[in-house]
Amino acid sequence: MKSKTALLKEIAEFLNEETEVQSMLFGALKRLVEGSEFSTGWIFFIDNEGHHQLVSDYELPQALERNDCHYMTEGPCWCVSRYHQGKLTKASNIITCSRIVKANRKFPTETGGITHHATVPLQSGQEKFGLLNVATPHKETYSAEELELLESVAFQIGSAIKRIALTEKEREIALTNERNRLARDLHDSVNQMLFSLKLTAHAAGAQTVDNRSKMAFSIIEETSQNAVNEMRALIWQLKPIGLEEGLTHAIRQYAQVLNLETTIHVDGLVQFDNKEEITIFRIVQEALNNIRKHAETQEAVITISADSVKIEDNGKGFTASSADQLPTHGLGNMQQRAESIGGQLSIDSSKAGTTITLQLKG
Repeated sequence: MKSKTALLKEIAEFLNEETEVQSMLFGALKRLVEGSEFSTGWIFFIDNEGHHQLVSDYELPQALERNDCHYMTEGPCWCVSRYHQGKLTKASNIITCSRIVKANRKFPTETGGITHHATVPLQSGQEKFGLLNVATPHKETYSAEELELLESVAFQIGSAIKRIALTEKEREIALTNERNRLARDLHDSVNQMLFSLKLTAHAAGAQTVDNRSKMAFSIIEETSQNAVNEMRALIWQLKPIGLEEGLTHAIRQYAQVLNLETTIHVDGLVQFDNKEEITIFRIVQEALNNIRKHAETQEAVITISADSVKIEDNGKGFTASSADQLPTHGLGNMQQRAESIGGQLSIDSSKAGTTITLQLKG
């Protein structure tokens, strides 16, 4: 076992170098358990509604790992409830853990002697993230020194989570600024040149009397117009124009760019935060692109409610045998965007059309 000072220094050095939350949590747990008398550890993230998620664990007993960590992920427990109520503010001994009790009853030989655990909140300033829990075989009470160690490690992890979150936010801001700059440049230069080319071709075609020249100028004009349309769509991909006036307004504007007839239904009072609104728009945007390119229809129906967004078309649909012809990368991006706001994406397609449903976190 390492000294407290040496262990905290090792964990601090690791956390300062790590830039990804999942690997950071696992690495911190591993170092804590291997450098102390604790034999296992796990971390819950807890949202504002009190729902917990097992985000990392190290050396869990076999009973707690069974059925995809069923005992760790299902149902309430004392520490999560107390945390959500704001009554768990420092490292504490857990007298009885319902999760461990249930696992012991079902698999008494597979818990490795774990009966109790210690817990400590993870936070940075006033911002709370969840709980760090640790346990030792055949131990019911953890000493003041052990709880103090947990407090120190929890402070380090909470600070690291906050640092990574701020870094990611700065990266997103920088990416958004770069997209906006590129959108402006495309609109001010390439888009204007294409539009000028279209006007020049139209004027030249009107002045010439040679039929072959007229046809050539007509083709140039049509191609230029198609390029202008594609450029406008690309600019919209980079910068969601009109979103500041509301989600439905931006969707209608983008549908007009694609020459799609879109009907939008809003079910009840709907209000999303900024990240959710942008993400939902991007998912709808990708769905409309797919309709325009692949569905062989010009119509779409979008239904928006507080807990779901549905995009429907009456196009030709697709099957597994023809899925390789679809923009699967785009569909994958839609799924990743949905997961980024805690949502889930489902796709139902047949010859009668396709329905894409974004189920939002309730």
